Amino acid sequence: MKNYNSLPAISIVGRPNVGKSSLFNCLLKERRAVVVEQSGTTRDRVEAFIHLDKLGVKLVDTGGYHSRDKGHISLEVQQQIFSAMDEAAFMVMVVDAKSGLTPADEEIAALLRKFDKPVLLVANKTDNDKVKNNIVEFYELGFGEALAVSCLHRRGIRSLKNNLLKFIGDVKEEPEKKDLKYLKIAIVGRPNVGKSSFVNKMLTRNRVIVSDTPGTTRDSIDTHFSCDGDEYILIDTAGMRHRRKIRAAVDVYSIMRAKGSIERADVAILLIDAADGVTKDDLGILDFIEEKGTACLILVNKWDLAEGVDDLTREEYEKEIVAEYNRISKYPLSFISCKTGKDVLTSLPMVKLLDANLDHKASTPFLNKIFEKNNPSKVSIPRRKKRPNFLYILQSSTRPVEFRFFVNDPSSVLPAHMSYIENKLRENLPLSGIPIKIRIRKSRRVKLKKI
Repeated sequence: MKNYNSLPAISIVGRPNVGKSSLFNCLLKERRAVVVEQSGTTRDRVEAFIHLDKLGVKLVDTGGYHSRDKGHISLEVQQQIFSAMDEAAFMVMVVDAKSGLTPADEEIAALLRKFDKPVLLVANKTDNDKVKNNIVEFYELGFGEALAVSCLHRRGIRSLKNNLLKFIGDVKEEPEKKDLKYLKIAIVGRPNVGKSSFVNKMLTRNRVIVSDTPGTTRDSIDTHFSCDGDEYILIDTAGMRHRRKIRAAVDVYSIMRAKGSIERADVAILLIDAADGVTKDDLGILDFIEEKGTACLILVNKWDLAEGVDDLTREEYEKEIVAEYNRISKYPLSFISCKTGKDVLTSLPMVKLLDANLDHKASTPFLNKIFEKNNPSKVSIPRRKKRPNFLYILQSSTRPVEFRFFVNDPSSVLPAHMSYIENKLRENLPLSGIPIKIRIRKSRRVKLKKI
C-alpha cells in the first residue's frame, strides 16, 4: 500500500443522527465507529483504509455538525469536522430521508460550498418506497439528485461505491504492490488519564478532542504517522472502566471498541494517573492486555503534578508500585507529562523494542539448557502432593508468545511451578513487556537429558 497520508480522503459529513457512522461501517464492512440511537455519539474523526475496486482511499467519519451548540466539546467537534473537510479530496453529505430537508442540512450545504470540493449527496434511511419519494426535496441543497441508501438493510451501498469511484477518477492511481509495515500502538487507560493528550503531543497537533470531562473519546481513533522512516498507527481509545461504573449504552460499545483495539494492536501503552497510582481498573485493563498477548508499556502520566509529592523520587514511586503489585515488574515503566510533552516522544524507541521482542524465537536446545540447572520439580510443594516430572520445553508461537512444557502428569503442576518457569524464562530471554503463555502438555516421551 502506498503511504497512507498520500491517499485521497473521503469525508462523511452531516447533521447529528443521520447515519454517518452507520454508512462508514457499511463501507468499511466492519463495526469500527460506535453507532447508537443517541445524537452526538461520534465526536472525533474516525479514519480507516478501504478499497474501492483496486483503488485505496482513506475514509473519514465525522461528528454531527451543530452550529448552535457552543459547548466546549461541541466546538472541538466542529473543529474536527472543519479539519476533515479541509483535508478531503471529496465529501459525502448524508441526510435523513425520513426527517426530510431541515435548516441544519441547508446550513451544512452552504458550509460545504465554501470548501469548493466535489460533494456526493446521500439520503439514508430510505427503507421503503414511500420514503424514497420524499428525497426530491433535497435538490434544493444544490448537489444534484440524492443517492438513496439504507444502512440498516445495506441497500444502495454498491451503487454508492460505484458513484464514489466516478468522483475520484481524476485522482485515481494504481496502489503500490509493496505493503508498508505499520506498527500499531493502542493507547489505553481509565477515563481522563490523558490518552487523547498523549496522542496529540505525539503528533504535535490536535488530532483528537481533549476535555476534562471523562468519556470524551467514544470511538477508537486510528491516526497514521511517520517518524525516522518508520510507519505507525496510533489508536486512541475510550476510557475503560469496570462494568459496574457503566451508565450508558454508548459506553458499552466504546469499551468494546477499546478492547478490539488492544486485540489488533502490536503494542499497548497503558497510561496511569500519577496521583492515583495503580487502581483496580488499571489492573483489569492489564488483565485484558495479557489475555490477548499484546506487548505493553506502562506510562505514568501527570508526573509534573505528582513529582515531589511526599518527597518520592521516580525510583521510590516505582518501587512502591511493584511492592504492592508485583506483576507490574514484568513491564517497562516510564514517567511522562502529556501537558508539557516531557518524555512523551521517548516512548517510541521503547515501543519499537517491545515490537521486536514479540518476534523473538528461542531455540528448543537453548530453552532446555535453561532448565537443566533450574529444574521446576525442585520447587517446594505441599506434602502428599505428587511431584511432576518435567521433560522438555519448546516455544510454540510468537505474537502472542507461547511456550509448551511437556510433563508426565499435567495435573500435578501447581501455580508455584508456573511462576518459577515464567521467572526463569524472563531472566534468560528478552521478554520485558511481553505477556507470555505457558501451556502444560502431557508427554509419554522418554527425556533425553535429565533437567
